Amino acid sequence: FCLSAYTVPARAAEDKQAAGITDTKPSLNEAISPVMVPEMVRIPGKNYEIGKYEVTQAEWRSVMGDNPSKFGKCGDDCPVERVSWDDIQSYLQILNAKTGSEYRLPTEDEWEFACYGGIQSTYCGGDDVEKVAWTDSKGNEQTHPVGQKQANGYGLYDMSGNVMEWTNGCWNEDCSRRVFRGGAWLYSPWDARVSYRIMFITSIRNSSGGFRLARTIP
Repeated sequence: FCLSAYTVPARAAEDKQAAGITDTKPSLNEAISPVMVPEMVRIPGKNYEIGKYEVTQAEWRSVMGDNPSKFGKCGDDCPVERVSWDDIQSYLQILNAKTGSEYRLPTEDEWEFACYGGIQSTYCGGDDVEKVAWTDSKGNEQTHPVGQKQANGYGLYDMSGNVMEWTNGCWNEDCSRRVFRGGAWLYSPWDARVSYRIMFITSIRNSSGGFRLARTIP
């Protein structure tokens, strides 16, 4: 995988990996091999790191064994979409069990700080939306492989546009509704602004919604 992930052997399946056997149904106790772990970027001056890219279809499939994306033909390097906030909790539980890590969704504050990349701007990475984001401004009709637009100052890609990104943020203290940030291929440049927020119930799935990982660093 050339863009974002490296592989981690699933600890519960080392013997099967050696024998070339791959399980078809992932679980917390016995994992498929190997697990694709997204590349992370430590945020300067903070105690967390965040995904360099949005979680891709290949990365999701390596953990969950399926690909729910509407745009599956876009390819392995395209962001996974049509995943609910609830689906992501299942993904995180399995990923963390396989890797022994503690990946999670970012808080809204973490997401926004990382998005700016050290510079206050309209979008994540600058004021020119066409340089940093896939939106509907050019008749765009689907997602695109991650990492094709300009990165922000911290080396993070697609924080504006491509797919909206689920966060751990609750909407007005109502945690049955969670916050998306960043806009998407289906939305206007206005919605890709750093300041834009939108909420959905945690069970909703749509082709403009994905996510990236975060992790606390001691």
